[in-house]
Amino acid sequence: MNILGQFRFRAIDLLRGTNIVETLKKLRKEQYLDSQTLANLSRNNYKEFLAQMIPTTQYYTNLGSKVASSVLTKEIIRKNTAALFSKWFSHKKYAKGTGGSTGAPLVYYTTNEAQSFMWAGILLSWETLGYQLGDKVAFVAGTSLGKNDIKHKVFHQLMNVTTYSAYQLNDHDIESYLYRIDKSKTKLMYGYATAINRIAEFILKSQNTYSFSHLKGIVSTAEILSDKHRNNIEQAFKVKVHNQYGCNEAGISAFECDFGNMHYINSATRIEFDNDGNALATNLVNKAFPMIRYFTGDKFDIVENVSCPCKRGYPTIENFMGRTCDLVIDKRNKVMHSAFFNVLFRDNKHIEQFQVLFNDHKLTVYLQLDSNDLPKEMANYYLDAIKGKMEFDDYAIEINAPFLEAENAKHRYVINTSTDTSIPA
Repeated sequence: MNILGQFRFRAIDLLRGTNIVETLKKLRKEQYLDSQTLANLSRNNYKEFLAQMIPTTQYYTNLGSKVASSVLTKEIIRKNTAALFSKWFSHKKYAKGTGGSTGAPLVYYTTNEAQSFMWAGILLSWETLGYQLGDKVAFVAGTSLGKNDIKHKVFHQLMNVTTYSAYQLNDHDIESYLYRIDKSKTKLMYGYATAINRIAEFILKSQNTYSFSHLKGIVSTAEILSDKHRNNIEQAFKVKVHNQYGCNEAGISAFECDFGNMHYINSATRIEFDNDGNALATNLVNKAFPMIRYFTGDKFDIVENVSCPCKRGYPTIENFMGRTCDLVIDKRNKVMHSAFFNVLFRDNKHIEQFQVLFNDHKLTVYLQLDSNDLPKEMANYYLDAIKGKMEFDDYAIEINAPFLEAENAKHRYVINTSTDTSIPA
């Protein structure tokens, strides 16, 4: 046991009002219960949640018996935010934002209990690779994982986390990252699949040798981890790569075990599916802002009663078909992670959805607004922010123009229209 690591996380709980350490202890034991016991626990938690939330939440009270067949979307949440607060919950609430893989920004509200579960679920995924509380961790991601305000800097310092920007993935940036990761004796890497794969490709093409002798493993999150990316990363870093899936607003937390199964913590989330196979999730932990049958935008299968050699009783997720993020590449071959645009547009409630198209010379942002007006100063602010990060010959913003659809009719929020879509070395 890492005593200093325990102290670090106890300090986090004390300062933030969370209960991460105790929640993690609970999950460590719970994961090895048999599948039937966990299924009963999930069912009972769901019934209790509905019994508490429906009568005390105006939106669901108004729905009446239709709650059982209703679907909660981002658009509904944006239009009914005030009606989605539970009168039953009297403790402190926190506003959270998510760009979402569809490019539709959302502000929702969460609690200390929900945040404790979110982090305990993440830590549980890290522990499958030998992580101990307090081990040195590298975050390779955007601000969804590595926010840069004072509060998060203190939080990451206590966690013993160093953040490495997925927005900046040029060769000299990557070389600097690798040097710092190796020198700091980092034990675990955690971040976006495409960003870590970009680093792995650099290593595989590089003449330099990196030992990473202290690295225990790598956990990929936020995007689909393709077999190609997994192989690249494992070959480059010479450690195991595990996948982790989280939909924080929906309370979904799933992690890959050593045997390749993706277990999801069903005691905290109820997952159903609509007629098209889209996952509808009910977050059983967030009792301040109940989200019942929330449309996640992801598709996958759930397998109950799994007999996994790891002995965990949680169900597993298979055939995951969620959306991935892309990389934007400018005329100087500078690489920017698409999460940059999620963050840029997230706080503008008038933006319903966006799409970015780019080629070797031009970048165009398509914004779907709830009106036909984007103030000139706001448009200039967005363009200046983009120009400060990426260099193209031309930039444009189009308002309420049709999006370019992918062949499978899914919304793509970043599309490379160049003839050569490969990522530069």
